[in-house]
Amino acid sequence: MKRGWKFAAALLAMAMMFSAFATPAFAGAKPSSDKTCDYFYIGAVHRINGERLGLPKELPVDVYVNGGYAFTFKYKEQVGFMKLPAGEYTITVNLAGTDTQVMSLGPVEIPGCVKVVVLAKLVDGVPTLLPKIRQLSSGR
Repeated sequence: MKRGWKFAAALLAMAMMFSAFATPAFAGAKPSSDKTCDYFYIGAVHRINGERLGLPKELPVDVYVNGGYAFTFKYKEQVGFMKLPAGEYTITVNLAGTDTQVMSLGPVEIPGCVKVVVLAKLVDGVPTLLPKIRQLSSGR
């Protein structure tokens, strides 16, 4: 039972950290003055070893964007950049193959002309999603 509580606490921490770190990053992004840039790029990096949480090392998760399945990935994998239209998004993360939601973000408005990278890692033993956002160059 100890392991179950540790896992539940880790999932709750992941959800809280995702909200705490992601929202300011997106909120701080400013749309480009380029009126033709109505898209953004988003990618993800999974750096959480499940064994440190008492789970399988791979810790696979399913990611959903606006309710639709986007991808599954696991420890040490990267998801290349996907081009999406600027707008409002809700992102949810479930344990792979389950309905167990472990994190969510949104709805959040993501502006055009930015590149977002979301890094999942342990910070002081707590699973944390750290989004980084940068303006796209004029050459994209």
